[in-house]
Amino acid sequence: MSNPQEQFTELWHAEAPRVQAFASRHVGAEAAHDVVAETFLVAWRRWDDLPTPPIGWLLVTARKVIQNRARTSRRNRALEDRIALLDGVAAYAADSADAALTRREALERLARLDEQHREALLLVSWDGLTNDQAATVLGIKPATFRRRLSRARAALLAPPPDATDPQPRLVSVQELS
Repeated sequence: MSNPQEQFTELWHAEAPRVQAFASRHVGAEAAHDVVAETFLVAWRRWDDLPTPPIGWLLVTARKVIQNRARTSRRNRALEDRIALLDGVAAYAADSADAALTRREALERLARLDEQHREALLLVSWDGLTNDQAATVLGIKPATFRRRLSRARAALLAPPPDATDPQPRLVSVQELS
């Protein structure tokens, strides 16, 4: 009797076209080559377990290979979807970080303002009052409030002081509200 390598080669020549046809019907001609190769790899590893005739066992093994490939493909697609979702969340988080830095810078600039200018800005921006309502709250004329608000906005948009300037006065949250 011939050695296992020769027997395997004979099996390959006899049954590979049938396994190829089976695989082609299920996964297409291009992927079928990989299915056939993997099926015969399993056959080689389990050579002593192959029944006679082996075609049934080979087709069952090919079906299992096809199912494993389908599961792998589904897991890969699910992973790609999760990565896309996480990428979107990370992009949102990066935007949030930028917004937090912008918020911090705005609060620092607001803290540098004197009390009157800061209060004028907060009444309009934070509390949502009109200029006339804010003037009433402060007990000043509307024209005076508009001037104060204009100066406050200009001071808020002014570049921050140089590093040689003394540190700005820190203002507590209670002072801002």
